[in-house]
Amino acid sequence: MSKAGRKPSRIKSLKNGYYFSISGSTQSSRPIRLMRSSKFEIDIAEKEFKNRNFKYLGEVKDNLWQDGENKGKKTN
Repeated sequence: MSKAGRKPSRIKSLKNGYYFSISGSTQSSRPIRLMRSSKFEIDIAEKEFKNRNFKYLGEVKDNLWQDGENKGKKTN
């Protein structure tokens, strides 16, 4: 069943910032991607989510990954 409505005319893009993903303690749960605006906030989030699977994805600036495993690639 398809969704009603018009398709978006603009491509989705990520905001500038630092991204990480967390997932539950079980392997069946899907990871959630979250964004923070500074590296300091990433360090705080890593302590906050210490009981979950924490993975640093990298920094995004102008729709390009600046670091992490996707360095140099576009976000879409």
